[in-house]
Amino acid sequence: MKNKKKVVLSVLSTLIISTSAASAASADQLYSDVSKDNWAVAAVTKLTNDGIVTGYGDGTFRGDRAITRYEMAQMIASARTHSEKASEEDKVLIQRLSNEFSDELNSLGVRMQNVEKKTDNVKLSGVFANKAMKGITGGNTWWEKELFLNVDGDVGDGWKFHGGLDWKWGSNTKGWNGEESFSDLYGTSDKDVNAMIYQLYAQGPVGKGLNATIGLFTPSLQEGVVGNARTKGVGVDYNVGKTTLRAYTGKVYEKNADLSSPWSDGFIRHGNRYDFYNDGSTKDDNTLSVYGFSAEHTFTPKTSAGLGYYSLKSPNAYDDGRLGIVALNARQKLADNLDLVGFYSHGNQDYQNKAYDLKLVYNGSPWGSDKRWGSSIGYRYLGSDALIMSNVVNGSEKPGSKGMEANVWYHFTKNIQLQNYFFFGKAIDSDYAAKHPDHTAFFSNLIFAF
Repeated sequence: MKNKKKVVLSVLSTLIISTSAASAASADQLYSDVSKDNWAVAAVTKLTNDGIVTGYGDGTFRGDRAITRYEMAQMIASARTHSEKASEEDKVLIQRLSNEFSDELNSLGVRMQNVEKKTDNVKLSGVFANKAMKGITGGNTWWEKELFLNVDGDVGDGWKFHGGLDWKWGSNTKGWNGEESFSDLYGTSDKDVNAMIYQLYAQGPVGKGLNATIGLFTPSLQEGVVGNARTKGVGVDYNVGKTTLRAYTGKVYEKNADLSSPWSDGFIRHGNRYDFYNDGSTKDDNTLSVYGFSAEHTFTPKTSAGLGYYSLKSPNAYDDGRLGIVALNARQKLADNLDLVGFYSHGNQDYQNKAYDLKLVYNGSPWGSDKRWGSSIGYRYLGSDALIMSNVVNGSEKPGSKGMEANVWYHFTKNIQLQNYFFFGKAIDSDYAAKHPDHTAFFSNLIFAF
């Protein structure tokens, strides 16, 4: 048996098994370094001519090199995967080799399973987006290309890791395909938005029904209608029956223009356009601390609602006080494909201290949907001091606005979709509205997901 294995190894040692058919030829033509009287020549030549195995392509077996038993098993395993195209005679030969090296094949199978498990631990996904945006303050259309890459890993024991990397190129002067690299202001620092770390966190169970999130993440309280600003900190959620309790705390990490716009009176806080920027230039002078908690309950399969509280602290704004916000959100299914969705929030400051949004949604969200198309229409009033950062501002773009928004999305394929948002309204601030009556906006996004 040992001599038999030695002969087989010397002849088949470095075969590369493939499905590509080899041209019919004699053994001495294909493999010049194998003696013609070797017992395995006929078998190898037949498998070669039948397209089951091939040599190195240079006319040799390279038989002067020894291989391990696992390399041999890999070749046999590969031949077995192609056995459906083999003749009955070839199948007999493959089975004979399989019997000879059964122990090695079993060991190889275990090793491959371990490799597959490691490979499955990390998954990549993402989107490539082409955007066109015309904001509420007028001006040229902003064209943007964005690549967003998700990296998700299985840590074990229910814990997951998530990382999000973001690349952006944009321009409002050079048109479509004229986009260039740019930076955004975060606190006192300009951050290049190419290969920016957008999210970076670990998430997993810390007790029965209790889960924690640690790192840079987007809070999920109340569907993000009030506290959707990314936060460096910690969050927890606790599930009990049909109720979910959520809480988070940390430092806000968003570009300044999404928190208050010093160059636009359409989005100002506390009646002072420089609140977030005027009282210092150090990092601490511009650090925003935040916390929030909510209770969210599913009453029936058609009805759900949540109640939450949020607190934002700026070293500059609100006269060293805190912005406190109470929020109520609800979702009611009216029909199989039709939902009524809304929220109301109220802040404890004296400027624009209320915000609400009420809309009809057809076929739900475009993200992860198997529907061909969907839409929504509603009215919103987004007071600057009743929100930290909201996920409902796609068309209206920023708080400080009121009016109607309509949305239409369409799936060309499962992973290619077009989203369009249109906003028709005006600024909440009456003085600004009188000077800038045109307060319409649109946002269009062509997305390729992978």
